[in-house]
Amino acid sequence: MRTTTPTEDFVRGIWKENPVLIQMLGLCPALAVTNTLKNALAMSAATFFVLTCSSVLISSVKSLIPKEVRISSYILVIATFVTLADMLLQAYAPVQHKELGAFIALIVVNCMILGR
Repeated sequence: MRTTTPTEDFVRGIWKENPVLIQMLGLCPALAVTNTLKNALAMSAATFFVLTCSSVLISSVKSLIPKEVRISSYILVIATFVTLADMLLQAYAPVQHKELGAFIALIVVNCMILGR
């Protein structure tokens, strides 16, 4: 068994195996635009929609996707659902879409970090 130095343990604990840091990185864009209740509800609904739909689809076809292209496939699926959520928000809540702006597109990053 390989022993690690205290410095290696510290670095691994802070950067590589820190669930709080990883989850906060995923939530930073969401926190930036949730300054009102309407924005928070719209962003949380869009994130919930993307996370739920992409998780269901990816779970159902996971065994069909080769390991070499798995991450690319995940990004493609998540980006598709984010685009759909963005289009729905633009069609049915244009004011919210304008207020949230580019932060809707950052849901792709959130989902990849949170699903890691």
